[in-house]
Amino acid sequence: MNFFKESSDQAREAFVSMPMQSRVITVMLLAAIVIGLAFLVKGDSMGKNEYLFGGTSFSEQELAAMEMSFSRVGLNEWKREGTRMTIPAASKDAYVAAMKESTTLPMSLNSYVQDAINATTVFDSSELHGARVDVAREMDLGRAIAQMADIKAASVMHDRGERQGLGRHMAQSASVFVQPEGSAPLPKHRIEAIQMMVKGAYAGMEPEDVSVTDANAIGSRGQFDEDNVILRAQSEAESLIEKKVRGLLIGFPARIAVTAEIDPMMDVEKTTLKFDAEPTNLSNKTRKIETTNSRQPPGGVPGAIPNGIGNRPVSLADNVETMKSKEDERETSGVAGQQYENSRLASLQVKRVRVSVGLPRSYYETLHGQKFLAKNPGKADDDVPPMDDTSYESLKSETTAKIQSAVTPLLPEVAAGADRFPLVEVFDYYDLPSPPPPEAETAKIALTWLAGAWQTIALVMLGLVALLVARSAASGGGNSAPPEFREGFGLELPAPPVDIAETDEEGDKMTITGSSLKDELLQLVEGNPEVAANVIRGWVGEAA
Repeated sequence: MNFFKESSDQAREAFVSMPMQSRVITVMLLAAIVIGLAFLVKGDSMGKNEYLFGGTSFSEQELAAMEMSFSRVGLNEWKREGTRMTIPAASKDAYVAAMKESTTLPMSLNSYVQDAINATTVFDSSELHGARVDVAREMDLGRAIAQMADIKAASVMHDRGERQGLGRHMAQSASVFVQPEGSAPLPKHRIEAIQMMVKGAYAGMEPEDVSVTDANAIGSRGQFDEDNVILRAQSEAESLIEKKVRGLLIGFPARIAVTAEIDPMMDVEKTTLKFDAEPTNLSNKTRKIETTNSRQPPGGVPGAIPNGIGNRPVSLADNVETMKSKEDERETSGVAGQQYENSRLASLQVKRVRVSVGLPRSYYETLHGQKFLAKNPGKADDDVPPMDDTSYESLKSETTAKIQSAVTPLLPEVAAGADRFPLVEVFDYYDLPSPPPPEAETAKIALTWLAGAWQTIALVMLGLVALLVARSAASGGGNSAPPEFREGFGLELPAPPVDIAETDEEGDKMTITGSSLKDELLQLVEGNPEVAANVIRGWVGEAA
């Protein structure tokens, strides 16, 4: 508190002691400083911008609609920063009012379906009301799809068919046109998510009824690499092998390209049936039959007369006739031997993979220098000789063999007897000079900054100059005195002695201390008013 009081007292005494001209200059400078600072603070507050709706991100359509709304009412101090909009903080109400009047609010604050319902009157027919709601739902769906992270813009068209027969089912379909961010087509899972979203918006619709057209895709549904199973398998195989090769050759400044050949066969199933030359017996049956029959041969003509020879001997053995028969029956039941084999091969097998590895020529030059320094420890980089063609070919052959030996085991097996090394090709290329880095536009940036901030700089400089002038005026005001008083009214003033010895005698005299004449006179008047009055009388009398 004492500090402020002392400072104010000193400032007041300095201001009172100033001449009238210095006082006027000081007052004018202080007024200029206050006005400049007020203008500076006001300019900073008026030029402050803020993000619209707290930094909410908008789509391209919403940003374009906002720009049209602002331009329609003459507001041109907005600025786009990516997907956000900045506006002057002081004119925030005007910008929001302009958006409200043009109905271009973000999706979270506005619904086309609600607008369609609000626009309906009692004079509108049910068909007109339904058509308005359908169009509004399509617009809301398109804007909702555009809110996805990888989609820039989207539009939806829905249609219903005629009811067929006595059933209540009505055929319906939807078409969605999508503009993705960047140049890559949408993945399959994103298209399925869009189909499910549209399906949920219309009762009775199936995902198959929703057709999604991708602006960045070659196919009709944006599934160039999803529907074509051969290209998808080829892309997956190439990506996997390329990842392995890059991890293996991480120490080489190489450019790697992989090409895979896919077998187009799908789900090959093979069945083989082989029969043996000898059959396999299941059962054997054998039956043998032997028959013997003995009888007398015929003895002549019957009757007494022919047989009337009496008492003649007859041999019985010669008259016996014997008959023998033999039967052998065999039955065998068997089956032919056979082998049954059933095998199934996986589809889309990788038949062959080729890898191309490119190395810059500067790599061989660096390798040549490292080898030279390794063989000559006492040499420096400047002592490395230039690489000739022989050294280059030797280093290239050695590097190619190493890369082929390292990469070949990562590739699929080839047919028996085939050479695997040609599958890995190593080539070299010359390093093209890179474009020079862009020069720093320091002067342009400085001029741009000065063009926008010259008023602020001018006000600051004005304030500093005013402070310096005020300080000089304040410091010089204490010593200001009338010229007659400083000249001693035309009298010769004694010069101060070089060295004045101190004495104990105190008398009525004026001592010259070397300070200003005004201070010495003040001290003299305060110490001895009578002596001062006598001196002044003497000066006046002599002058008269």
